[in-house]
Amino acid sequence: MEKTSNRFTVRRLAVTGLLSALVFVFSWIQIPIGEVARIHLGNVFCALSGLLFGPLTGGLASGFGSMLFDFTNPLYIAESWITFITKFFIGFLAGLIAHRSGNISLGRDVLGASVGSVTYVALYLLKSFIMKFYIEGQALGAVQTQLVTKGVTSLINAVLAVVVSVLLAKAVRPALRKAGILSD
Repeated sequence: MEKTSNRFTVRRLAVTGLLSALVFVFSWIQIPIGEVARIHLGNVFCALSGLLFGPLTGGLASGFGSMLFDFTNPLYIAESWITFITKFFIGFLAGLIAHRSGNISLGRDVLGASVGSVTYVALYLLKSFIMKFYIEGQALGAVQTQLVTKGVTSLINAVLAVVVSVLLAKAVRPALRKAGILSD
């Protein structure tokens, strides 16, 4: 879909909306880790969006779905715009790398999902450090302790996102092509 047109068509809008909804719903499937982190499946669908539909659709679906999830919790609403930007990069980079030469391959899928996920982890930890240390004024030691927990769970989410999104992309691409939804 991404290669045939740069216009934002009704079909692309519908696909972006559906993928945003999947990101939103699967962000709810989670395992809390203490008070500061959680393992969830939302990032799987962020990466999958980019792998299947390219950088623009993947990035927008990732950002909107994750931002909508933030709207459901008063603690996250103020940072929802930051979430849009940081999660956008998962789908955008996954799609950019996977669709780069026009030849979709397992290697490009793995690289794209990995780069998108690791970029998100770096941006998330940077945002967390700035918020906790500079804005909230927490002690450096306390911030570092929180960042370790957030970093570990974010890396688990990243590995989960890479493995599951690549497997799902490989499984659903043939059916989406046959249905005329993918044109890669």
